[in-house]
Amino acid sequence: MSSNINLEKLKKEKSNIDILGDIYFYAVFSELIPAEDLERFKWYGIYAQDEEQKLFTLRIPLTLGELNIEQLKALSLISKKFSDDNFNFSKEQKVEFKNIKISSFPDIFNILKDIGLNSFFETGHTIRRVLTCPVNGVDPSQIFDVEDIAKKLNETFVGNRNFSNLPNKLQIAISGYEEGCDVGFLPDVSFNAISNSKDKIVFSINILGKNIGFINSSQIINTTRAIANIYKDYGNRDDIKKSTFEYFIKDLGLNSFCDILESMCDYKLQSNNKIEKSSNPRKPRLGINESTIKDFSFIGCKIEHKSLSSKIIDELVKLLETFGAKRAKITHKSNIIFLDVPTKDASILAKELEKIGFKSNI
Repeated sequence: MSSNINLEKLKKEKSNIDILGDIYFYAVFSELIPAEDLERFKWYGIYAQDEEQKLFTLRIPLTLGELNIEQLKALSLISKKFSDDNFNFSKEQKVEFKNIKISSFPDIFNILKDIGLNSFFETGHTIRRVLTCPVNGVDPSQIFDVEDIAKKLNETFVGNRNFSNLPNKLQIAISGYEEGCDVGFLPDVSFNAISNSKDKIVFSINILGKNIGFINSSQIINTTRAIANIYKDYGNRDDIKKSTFEYFIKDLGLNSFCDILESMCDYKLQSNNKIEKSSNPRKPRLGINESTIKDFSFIGCKIEHKSLSSKIIDELVKLLETFGAKRAKITHKSNIIFLDVPTKDASILAKELEKIGFKSNI
């Protein structure tokens, strides 16, 4: 970000929801893009690679890290037609293309729309796409499948104009494990499933890793909304260095924050829950793992390649189609998990994946 750009002024002048038309304008007329609009384009995952604006990078956040067969095919197509025949997966569950011409973005966005992907809210002062464990619903050691709640959180907040102008980003995470998911950094707010002394599943609310109480699953959306509204209304907008959620909590005080939060909810945060540790250890993510779905397994692989050519992706798609696997998830560490592999074929598929650079360590 240019030190001369006032982000608060930038956001007031135009919402990050309203910039797609500007991207199309520059794509058609190829005019030099002013610094202010270049900053806005980052909200759509578009970054200039050079001062002459000849080439751009596009980052596409993956909702819950998931990709299906048709999406993999489309990403391969984009890399062939509009990029340099390569792309990579980042540690933030994003796809990154480089060396794209500004004129190519309308076609790329149309392809992404057709397969249910977009680059909207890739960055900016918004509620980011929720982070969650990539093996929701298939790992037997998970005590609660949070996939539907995670989807509801994204549907409620990503693209919501009411939360498109926060003081800074707000990152939410949700996990079906008591200990949470390893996302590589500390989320601003996390909800972790736990089994209390009555064998009831509740969720711990953690603000920057500190537990402030427990709620039922049905209260997660409203609690998130209240947290976001508090931050939106009281967070620092005068100094970008003091605008983060972490600074806001430190400045306000966690106890004061909790008092405000409870005053905005029509329920009390539960406390003094006796947390009983799960007796089932978490399954390793790499290698072949038994699924909760009968006769299926999931296979976790490290990606050997720093960047993936369309040839590798096409070979991957062919393998998955041959063995009847349809869903994959990118992990927070840029590994990949194939979620729905028939158990009878898992060992054979794992060996074939190794040949094209997807290492399952078996």
